Amino acid sequence: MSKILIVDDSIDLLEAMEIILTQNGFDVKTVSQWHNIHSNIINFDPDLIILDIFLAGKDGREICKELRNKVVSKYLCIMMFSASSKALEDYEVYGADDFLEKPFGIKYLIEKIETLLNNCKEKSF
Repeated sequence: MSKILIVDDSIDLLEAMEIILTQNGFDVKTVSQWHNIHSNIINFDPDLIILDIFLAGKDGREICKELRNKVVSKYLCIMMFSASSKALEDYEVYGADDFLEKPFGIKYLIEKIETLLNNCKEKSF
């Protein structure tokens, strides 16, 4: 079972995604405050981080860049997401593996996650 850590300051979105992803066979942990991300990575050991760009107090792109510079998270699979397609244009510059534009359909979300997890597994060998 793949583990997914979701970081977004919208509690409603976190709750909805947790329900959807859990029902689709994923082990999910949600975080609403960006400063809790590092301890959650260590304690939860996710296969994928879904990281919002516009977080209260910090830009998710900068968090992504910081994660790529830490040994513990350097090779983690990271998907950025945002309602702003403009903000997602340069996701690769910050070290993200993929992006997801809000709003999104459930089927598309699941397909995107499964594809990304497979791609990240192939990349790690």
